[in-house]
Amino acid sequence: MKLAFLSAALCCAAFSQTSGKLAFEVASIKPADPSPMGQIMIQMRADAGMLRYTNVSLKDCIRVAYRIKDYQIEGPDFIGDTRYNITAKFPSGATESDVPEMLQVLLTDRFKLTVHREKKDHAVYALVADKGGPKLKPAEVPTGDAPPDGQGGARGPVGRGGRGGMMMSMGPDGMHVKASSITLADLGERLSRFTDKPIIDQTGIQGQYDFDLAFTPENVRGMPGGGMMMRGGGAPSGPGGEGRPAEAASDSGGTIFDAVQRYGLKLESRKAPMDIVVVDHMEKSPTEN
Repeated sequence: MKLAFLSAALCCAAFSQTSGKLAFEVASIKPADPSPMGQIMIQMRADAGMLRYTNVSLKDCIRVAYRIKDYQIEGPDFIGDTRYNITAKFPSGATESDVPEMLQVLLTDRFKLTVHREKKDHAVYALVADKGGPKLKPAEVPTGDAPPDGQGGARGPVGRGGRGGMMMSMGPDGMHVKASSITLADLGERLSRFTDKPIIDQTGIQGQYDFDLAFTPENVRGMPGGGMMMRGGGAPSGPGGEGRPAEAASDSGGTIFDAVQRYGLKLESRKAPMDIVVVDHMEKSPTEN
């Protein structure tokens, strides 16, 4: 009886022969098609026993695999520039919470990824309340707590921040960002794409809020082509992942510092210790499907 139970348990999940870790049953990795001029649509979903990533960079995958943020990854430029479509089937018994472990195995097996971790003092922008106090707009439709980054459920995104939604468009006058039902920590993480340093929430303010920001970005990380359309903080969410790009800002919104100041917030340069994942080696092309 015990032997039968053990045999059944072993059949419930697939494990990598090289690492002994939980692995996807089967996975297809293909180069992503070129995106329309000025726009990139990214989809990162893991539900119903399948992982479906569209137009993702290797940096996106590393972020999810190691449960870290974009700015905690150091490696060659191509990990953020080259994009792929990835479809993978969960082994029996695996859930969305197993996605990071399975992605680690996938990246190791197919891209020969090796990494090490370091702790470094990192220059950051601290998001704090301005002298006049915050002027925040409470979320019209608050969302429930979502799983950690990279572990979205059937209706939740597997993307940055894991809460609410964000639409971005790049036009001749700059960047227009509309974010709904997100925390200030989520906002800081997502706006970090447009600054030379990561933005860390140090306001101590809880709750979810709506934002409409227009600004000229200092920097645009991981956005070849000059634009991106996203829902759910990095991936179109909901069935099918449909979304429409936000309208471009009608006039220049100034700097990102000006944009957040309109909400009674400001960005201050500080130093903060941070865990970093350093890519020691990674192949640009995966082994064959």
